[in-house]
Amino acid sequence: MTRRVVGGVAGTSTVVTQNNSSYVLLAETTNTASVNPFSGMSNPVMLDGTSTVTFANIPQTYRDLKVQLSYMSHNTNNDSQYRFTWWYNNDNTNQRYYTRGGTQATGTPGWNADNVDRFYGWYSYNHLNRGRSWSSNGEIIIPNYSTTLKTNHRGAYGVHFNMESLSYPTQWGWNYYNADVVKQPVTRLDFSWESDVKFSEGSKISLYGIGAK
Repeated sequence: MTRRVVGGVAGTSTVVTQNNSSYVLLAETTNTASVNPFSGMSNPVMLDGTSTVTFANIPQTYRDLKVQLSYMSHNTNNDSQYRFTWWYNNDNTNQRYYTRGGTQATGTPGWNADNVDRFYGWYSYNHLNRGRSWSSNGEIIIPNYSTTLKTNHRGAYGVHFNMESLSYPTQWGWNYYNADVVKQPVTRLDFSWESDVKFSEGSKISLYGIGAK
């Protein structure tokens, strides 16, 4: 993102890069194979029955990442809720991922998962085909995703709202740690469901770059 500053020698101008918080769409799930013309990233295909969604070759030109998860839904024919899961850089090593979830209204601890091989997100029903009245939407923010960190932990945070689960928005925190590899920049994100559940075609996942690096 740039702004043009006019001044100095008559008839000249200077272009200054701003380290701001503009959102740039890098990739999003679609129902056919395609490429985002701005970022060059492949848009992951999301069909009914998709097991894993992969955002690969994430550009390293932004400061932070935002993942927007819209109308999240699995495709089973039962009335159970399942959690989506996600992980960094194709790393499914056990004891590196920690998840915390709690209600914004009370701060009560909710859904935790420790010492596992992936992060866990919020519960969702089959909202598309089972007659559910409320949608499941939220976001994940990954600060400094393109930076090699000095610490051996990489954090993320977010929020979601699904009145089928709770009457309040739920805050989330995720921590990836316990090895030097977690210091490395994030170049890939994967998403799936627990218990080998598959995606419903109603789900939408979008990836945004935030701010100049």
